[in-house]
Amino acid sequence: MVALALILCVAMATFGVVVIVKPALAHDLTRLFANKTGMWIATGIRAVLGLGLLAAASESKAPVLLQVLGGLILIVAVVMPILGLERHRRMIDWWLARSRTVEMLCGGAAFVFGIGLTYLIV
Repeated sequence: MVALALILCVAMATFGVVVIVKPALAHDLTRLFANKTGMWIATGIRAVLGLGLLAAASESKAPVLLQVLGGLILIVAVVMPILGLERHRRMIDWWLARSRTVEMLCGGAAFVFGIGLTYLIV
């Protein structure tokens, strides 16, 4: 589980770079999650990341932080399917409607967050 969390953290950082460098590709990848299957895949990714962070917390550089983040991500994984597909689609549409500046800031934040989590786990 820890290895999967590590892979997802690196993927998060990579996606942050893709958002900055190739925004059209990031939009295309985001649209893949706009259907029911995509919502469940996103839920699974969140659940694995949350559980992985919880599993990695005890041996990490910041155990309390990883426990809190893992718990929050796990809560989001549980709540999103309850909120439903329509809310999920609205969130995706909201993201796709952001300005290029906001996209770049979010991409940078995703990069820093992914690298930061990777550092804390390793």
